[in-house]
Amino acid sequence: MGYRTRMTRALTLAAAAWLIAPTVAAAQERESRKPQTDRTVPVTRGSRLVINHDAGEVVVRTWNNDSLRVRASHSDRVSIDVQTNANIVTIRSKSTGPRGSVDFDITAPTWMPVKVSGQFIYIGIEGVQNEVSAETVRGDIVIKGGSGIVTAKSIHGEIIVEDAKGRINLSSVNEAIRVTGATGEIVAETTNGDISLSKVQAKLVDVATVNGDVLFDGGFSTGGQYRFVTHNGDITLVVPENTGATFGVRTYNGDFQSNLPTKPVGEIRRGRRVTYALGNGEAEVELESFGGTIRLRRPGTAPLRRQTDKDKDKDKHKDHDSDKQASYSARSATIGSMRAARSAGAAAAIVAHAINSTAIATRLHGSHGSMRKSMSDKS
Repeated sequence: MGYRTRMTRALTLAAAAWLIAPTVAAAQERESRKPQTDRTVPVTRGSRLVINHDAGEVVVRTWNNDSLRVRASHSDRVSIDVQTNANIVTIRSKSTGPRGSVDFDITAPTWMPVKVSGQFIYIGIEGVQNEVSAETVRGDIVIKGGSGIVTAKSIHGEIIVEDAKGRINLSSVNEAIRVTGATGEIVAETTNGDISLSKVQAKLVDVATVNGDVLFDGGFSTGGQYRFVTHNGDITLVVPENTGATFGVRTYNGDFQSNLPTKPVGEIRRGRRVTYALGNGEAEVELESFGGTIRLRRPGTAPLRRQTDKDKDKDKHKDHDSDKQASYSARSATIGSMRAARSAGAAAAIVAHAINSTAIATRLHGSHGSMRKSMSDKS
């Protein structure tokens, strides 16, 4: 190994270590630091919790006590204000100067309705057995539980909802929506993201996305109404073979595929609404895609599909997609693990950048060496 090669690698690795060390240290410091605020206040049944926060994290867990514990990590110039007015308990942060981010870790009674809103915040809510509302401009939302009315809205953030019951309203602009184990009524819409519903039992489902795929894995209720719409994406429904439903299907630049014993009703024409019957046809299901394929399939069977340009692009970037899916799994595995996942992701990105820089430097050095050798041979 030549002197210049050794120097290039040494400088690249040194730069990588210089970049990584502060990031890892900062992440460890954030994980290990104790909350500056730790306060417990009594609450009466019928009270509601309202949190309006600018930046940071808001994690709400539950217990069986009629009290509210508020823990927060913040700078010394920030104070946490907890007030009770009538039946509303509000939590706010106050600052004497630039406040920076504040991370809340709150434990509330299981019966207490929770409303969290903010600008640049991650929201995680788990175990609430009442109404839940979560809204943020930039940040992910993870809700586990909730009953009655469950609302989640984010412009730049993924929405994950598990085991919610009641009227579920979900909205995102630039990320995906995933619902698991929900019962009741589900309304979900996003512009640039996929929508996935699995293990759900609902009498009403209204799902719409512009640039994304739709996946539904569950059962249809007798007399239920279901609507799945996407503009530039595929729709896949995984339903039991003994399902009774009438499917109204419309696709313009895609196909309709089914490995269920569906029977067409009337004439089949591209672009026109076609009706298919399955079983007694008691549930009403509307399926519409302008540029994608619509599929019906039995549980446990591979989807019947053609490979599109979108699929080829996904295959081309499968490593990137795997990393992205792993990131999603890390975010949803534990309700309060967002900070650790973010820190790990940042460190991983820097490591990847350093490795890439090393590879580039090595390739450049190799190409220069080959060029010099070629010129030497010619002379």
